[in-house]
Amino acid sequence: MEKKIIFIMLIVGVLIGSDAKAQTCSQEELTVKQGVWKSGLQGSTSGVTAVDLAKEKEIVAKVFNIIKEHYQPMGCEVSWSGVYGYNPAVAKDWAANPFGLGAYFLRYLCDKQKPGQHYVDVATPTSLYVNFNEFHWVKAAEIPDDEEEKFFRFRSLPENKEGYYFFKEDVDYNDNIKTYTWLFTYDNKLPYRNVTKKEYLLNMLDIFNTKIEEADKNYALVKTKNFPAEDMRYYTESHASTRAWFQKPIDEINNMLNNLSEEELSEPAIITSRGDGFPLSDFVEIGKQYSDILIKPDLSYYNTKLPLSAPQMFSIVLTVSHGDPVFEHVYSTISKAIEENINEFKALLADQSQFTFR
Repeated sequence: MEKKIIFIMLIVGVLIGSDAKAQTCSQEELTVKQGVWKSGLQGSTSGVTAVDLAKEKEIVAKVFNIIKEHYQPMGCEVSWSGVYGYNPAVAKDWAANPFGLGAYFLRYLCDKQKPGQHYVDVATPTSLYVNFNEFHWVKAAEIPDDEEEKFFRFRSLPENKEGYYFFKEDVDYNDNIKTYTWLFTYDNKLPYRNVTKKEYLLNMLDIFNTKIEEADKNYALVKTKNFPAEDMRYYTESHASTRAWFQKPIDEINNMLNNLSEEELSEPAIITSRGDGFPLSDFVEIGKQYSDILIKPDLSYYNTKLPLSAPQMFSIVLTVSHGDPVFEHVYSTISKAIEENINEFKALLADQSQFTFR
């Protein structure tokens, strides 16, 4: 009888041990678990003709196959989709369509509410974008007329690596998150140019004069109303304050336009805020901390005889949250694949001998 009890206890112990093991989720094991590529939601195709869309999907399939060949997901599910549609009104004089591929790396995580189970993360700071005819904010189009600032601000610009351009940026809100960009262009040319000091000053002069004109119109309308004296005093003081606020930078701009040489005015505009809310930034030397380099699209880069779907430049943008082993694997594998297959990626640029009637 005693042997039977001991035998039963051993069986129960084995079953309990097996069940406990089955209910254990190891984050370390999930880190090396083979992952999968999963097609995500496909975006809009508005603004793209059927002919261009078919060609763009073909190009996206090519770049996806290159990436998939060199990176096998580990510890995560990769949700990816093609990006095609766009709103033509966000810019003007389009020389080429923007399109590409987006991928998000969603880690496998142990479920603390359900022992032994895991789930796929619902959000991630780590992503990969391949943007054809687009480099961050720079598109193959001019900045639209309704945008006040006729330029884009960059903290740093890509370095020429003989065959492609590369640069790394810190993401402002988190020191662990870095963005790495590879830019592929024709003949080491760039699809943008520096904004000169003169262009910046004239742009800001136009903005400030418009602000004063708007304030004058609003005040003229207020004076047609029958407001109490106390309210009118407030509106009058507010109008005078607004005029003075924008007149000071206008005076500074006119002074610089009159006193700087043409050579100085033709220099690239690199600016930094004064830090006191003053609406006009100061010119500084390149490399100064927290300074912005001003650039704008250069449409002379593009061959307008090519189809709108032709990839005339493209950027690969890898954003990584460092410190997590799954994301470190993403970074080391994909960055190595890009660096070791530069020619394969460059071959995605359109053959400039193509010809089309738009």
